[in-house]
Amino acid sequence: MAEIETIKCNFIGDFKVGDNILVNGKALCRLSSTNEGNTFNKLMVVQAGSIVEAALDQIIYRAQNYTTEGVPNIPADALKKIRDTEIERFNNIIQAMKTHKLLDGLGATIYDDLHRLRELRNRVHIQFDDKPKGLGRNDHDAFNGKNVVWSLDLCIKTLKHLSEKFPRPETLGVFSHDVSIPKN
Repeated sequence: MAEIETIKCNFIGDFKVGDNILVNGKALCRLSSTNEGNTFNKLMVVQAGSIVEAALDQIIYRAQNYTTEGVPNIPADALKKIRDTEIERFNNIIQAMKTHKLLDGLGATIYDDLHRLRELRNRVHIQFDDKPKGLGRNDHDAFNGKNVVWSLDLCIKTLKHLSEKFPRPETLGVFSHDVSIPKN
C-alpha cells in the first residue's frame, strides 16, 4: 500500500468544492492502493489533475467573492484584476496564477508543470491523445509510473503551497478539509 500524505486544505472557500476535493482524494488513495498492473495510472493522473484544478480555482473564487475577508498574500491591485476578470477552465486558471505570480514560490517550472498536468488530465478525452508532446499516443506510455508519481507529487506540493500561502482565517476553519493524497 502506498504511503499517504494528509494536507489541511485551509484555503477552501466553498464548502461543497472542499467536500468534493476530499472525496476525490479518498478515491485517489483507493485507486493507488488497488493499482495492480498499473491499471489505474490514467485515472490517478486525472484525479490528481482535477484536485489541483479545483484547489487553484478556490483561490480565484475567494479573490472574486470574499471581498470582506480577502485573500492573504495577494496584493490589492491583483485582487482587483482577478475580480474584474471571468476566469474558468484549468488553462485560464493557470494563466491567472502566472499573471499574478501566485505560485512563484513553487519554482521556475511550476506553470509549465501545471500545463503539463492539465494536458495529461485532458487525455481523459480519448481524442486528445497527442499531448503533452513527446509522450506518444499510447496511454501506457503517457501514464507510466514516473508520470503518476510526478502528478501526485505536484498535487501534494500545490495543496501544501496553497494552504501555507493563502489560508483563510483560523476562526473560519469550518471549510478546512484534511485531504489525503497517495505518495506512491
